[in-house]
Amino acid sequence: MTVSLPEELIDAVYQTALEPAAWTDVMRLMKRSFPSAAQTFYFLHLEPHRVQPVCLAGVEPGWLQSFDELYFAQDNPWIRLTQRLHRPGVVRTNERLDCLLRSSGVLYRSSYYNDWMRPQGFKYTIGNTLLAEDGIVANITLMRSPDMKTFDDKEVRTFESLSTHMTRALQITKRLEQPRTCPASVAAFDAMPHAIAVIDAQRRVLYANGPMEVLLRGKCGLSLQQGALNTADAAAQPRFAAYVAAALSGVRADGGGVGPMILPRGSPGHLTLYAMPIIGSAARTFLAKPTVLLLATDHSRPQPVSRTGIGQIYGCTPKEARLAQLLAEGKGLRQAAQEMGVTYGTARTYLKIVFGKIGVRTQAQLVARVMSDLAI
Repeated sequence: MTVSLPEELIDAVYQTALEPAAWTDVMRLMKRSFPSAAQTFYFLHLEPHRVQPVCLAGVEPGWLQSFDELYFAQDNPWIRLTQRLHRPGVVRTNERLDCLLRSSGVLYRSSYYNDWMRPQGFKYTIGNTLLAEDGIVANITLMRSPDMKTFDDKEVRTFESLSTHMTRALQITKRLEQPRTCPASVAAFDAMPHAIAVIDAQRRVLYANGPMEVLLRGKCGLSLQQGALNTADAAAQPRFAAYVAAALSGVRADGGGVGPMILPRGSPGHLTLYAMPIIGSAARTFLAKPTVLLLATDHSRPQPVSRTGIGQIYGCTPKEARLAQLLAEGKGLRQAAQEMGVTYGTARTYLKIVFGKIGVRTQAQLVARVMSDLAI
């Protein structure tokens, strides 16, 4: 089953790679998507036993004084099973802990819970490890109060999906933070499996890692023309150029942050693009000029977008669902109108109705939402 993540939240996650202060925005948006009493991101240093806070929303500073002693106590099941639980991709909840230990309420019998969590009004937790290297664990953890429900299966799946984006953002941060005196500091992006490019305001490629070069050589959605990044499909070029320009300015015409863009890849599949301006200290790595970091996720084997599914999920009529389906498949509005046998004006009327039902304001948002909910 697919899950849908808010574009604003994903954009904020990737912005942390360039501006660590953006974690404050991530926690604010996390609270909106996963209602909770506390939203925390921190590094655990397993030796010595200490926590390095990054952003702790909902936790009073005074409670940090006792955290190290209580969290690393021998009766804390989270730390007792650290080798099994503090691994990237392993989502932790109270219920999963009980299942693993085959005992009910294990966490509630620990000093960590009774002396640290319960006095602050925390009971239910969900967490994931984003990175674990050299005895340092990067953790994201949310906590709920006793009067709230525990995290359900859908929230666990959504949290798991979001964590993959957070891990990518941390990997990018690591590459950018390598010493500039090392000529290989930027080239270290090649060690990442994700296609990454750095482009300037004219879309000239200042850097492309190995996976991005593969996409460009094969003209899989993107191509390189006279040093500038373009779309392999000429019809998508204006939309792509506007997307890069919006990312460079940091805002979209509709007032929101720059979210993902769906780009036809060719046969088969599509790319999901994430663009963000490089600001702060990271900008100096790329000659201090206005630049954009572009990350492309390759979806080479997409499931076909179901017109029936669009109708069922969003309550669209058959014609509205057909229009959304054609747009999600990479068609322009005029081409979709022709295939439907309606005028361009009629298609625009349908599009406004579809926007309202799906809860978006632009075609790019519509495509991203439909592909996320039905095709990825």
